[in-house]
Amino acid sequence: MTSQVAVEKEQVANTIPFTPRPALLIKVQRLIADSIEFTWPDTQENFVPSSTDARWESQVRADTTGAEILMQLGLHSVTTPATGNCQYYAVAMSLLDLDFDTVQHVEALEQLTRHLKEGIAEATRHGYEVEFPHDIRQTILVSTQLDVGDEELMIPETEEESNWLFQEYIRDIAHSPSTTSTYLPVELWGTEVTLRMMAKLLHQPIFVVIAPYGLQTTIDFQVYRPERVIKSGVEIDSAEQYYIPSSQYKKWFAQLQHANVKGNAPVVLLFSNSHYSRLQFAELPKDRS
Repeated sequence: MTSQVAVEKEQVANTIPFTPRPALLIKVQRLIADSIEFTWPDTQENFVPSSTDARWESQVRADTTGAEILMQLGLHSVTTPATGNCQYYAVAMSLLDLDFDTVQHVEALEQLTRHLKEGIAEATRHGYEVEFPHDIRQTILVSTQLDVGDEELMIPETEEESNWLFQEYIRDIAHSPSTTSTYLPVELWGTEVTLRMMAKLLHQPIFVVIAPYGLQTTIDFQVYRPERVIKSGVEIDSAEQYYIPSSQYKKWFAQLQHANVKGNAPVVLLFSNSHYSRLQFAELPKDRS
């Protein structure tokens, strides 16, 4: 990167302060809520397991595979288009309870995906200085370069440099295309940061099954949960990421069970082979106990 480009980027960052914009955050949250409300009357009713459903008592052995666990929970994977938007698509599919199976459904999902990515940027602005200090910005920016496979890592040394580079990264996500006919560059794919910001934006947890090498192996779990937290002495509405190893599966099951009690099926994703899919609940066979 030339010094001239660096100066121009810093000038842009200084010209457009990365500060909270409550009105725009509320606007995008309303657009998301309106999209869900508009779509639901035209969809079949979500199946939501009851709190006493037998699936919550499933027992998992140390060698139980991911496929077996999903079968026990009555969760089946729904494919998302492999365009780089898979994480954002999977969340949109869960919220709308739609698949990419008709022109109308595709349009609705693309629109909601666009709102989600715009919302990620607005959610990032709130509490930005305490949620994303210099060292955290450095880590995230280096991680995106590793994902791309850059041989020479560019590590932002100063706070000013990491500040405008991180802001550019978030803005690029917000303005990236959401149509199924376009492909996102690897550095704009969904990450743990975008999942956390979507949980913050939506005020609801996002559950993830982690099967990096496929479902025929053992799996782990994550929960991204909206919370009011204190960071650097400042209290803010945010979301926290919790990693749950397979040995503590009951903890993840219990949180998922509690989320179902609230009436609408929760957002549950599968991350496998560098791709996100939606996980959807189905009724268990009647002969199961």
